Amino acid sequence: MAYTQGLRAVLGLALAGLALSVSAAMTPQDERDANALVARWNDFKNRPSAQAGVALYGEQVSWYGKVLTRDVVIQENAAFVQKHPHYAQTIISNITLTEQDGQPLAVQATFVKQAGLEPQTPRNYPAQLTLTKQAAGWRISEETDWITEANRQKTRDYRLAGGRFNGTAKSYAWLTAHDPKTNGVCDESGDCECQLWNSDPAIKPATIASCIGGGVETLSHLDDSGRDRALIYPEWWSSAWRATYLYDVQQQQWVKAIPSFSMNLNVQEDVDGTSLVARDPQHPGQVIVAQAQWDEKSEDIVINKSAETLKVLK
Repeated sequence: MAYTQGLRAVLGLALAGLALSVSAAMTPQDERDANALVARWNDFKNRPSAQAGVALYGEQVSWYGKVLTRDVVIQENAAFVQKHPHYAQTIISNITLTEQDGQPLAVQATFVKQAGLEPQTPRNYPAQLTLTKQAAGWRISEETDWITEANRQKTRDYRLAGGRFNGTAKSYAWLTAHDPKTNGVCDESGDCECQLWNSDPAIKPATIASCIGGGVETLSHLDDSGRDRALIYPEWWSSAWRATYLYDVQQQQWVKAIPSFSMNLNVQEDVDGTSLVARDPQHPGQVIVAQAQWDEKSEDIVINKSAETLKVLK
């Protein structure tokens, strides 16, 4: 499947979710209760107890791809911490609540958690909970993370990309979005920006403006450095025009490998990342970029190819 076809489906769901997140069905009190439930869940993961678990989970839970009863989920958490007594996790990003279709009222909570079996070896994870409003209050009906989902799915998950972005160690990259003024959920009346995360906590997130989410794709062998690159496709509320970015990791930081360039989904619907950015076989260290541009003479969108030098920090 071409990248943009898969991306349209993923981003269509994301865009619908963002629109629903500000609908009237979810009240401010619901939002406070849902955020409080996520905070209690984080405490439970560090110190699981049967009493706390009963107040967290619904009777049936989709737990990292397996449908389990609440009691089994509580037992699994307790057994995990007993086996790994130094395990600890904390939430290190905003919590985005996206209202889901249907009844009863349910929201998807997405955020970044930092977790590790030992204090000196934490990793970042894109976590996801589904919270359902029940008679007894809000309860967790699904718990997972995108890395686990990507590893068990047979189809490509464009929310996440894995690679050796620093040239040596395998890591994962993904986007989160928030309103920089309110620090809350994005809506069409305000601003929105994304953060490009890495599963390595030493790599601080990079900020991408005018972004409500998007896809990430790994491009390999663009040069002889050994570094994979993360091709970022930010999404916005409207327009087929997109600013596209290419990043890698150097000196323990995200680096924009080339200047951002434009693509247009109306004329580049069937392309993939390797068609947008390709190694220049004649000039080591350079890539050929296929950029969509508006041509005044023909009054049409044209694809122009140009060479760009991959940035190397000294």
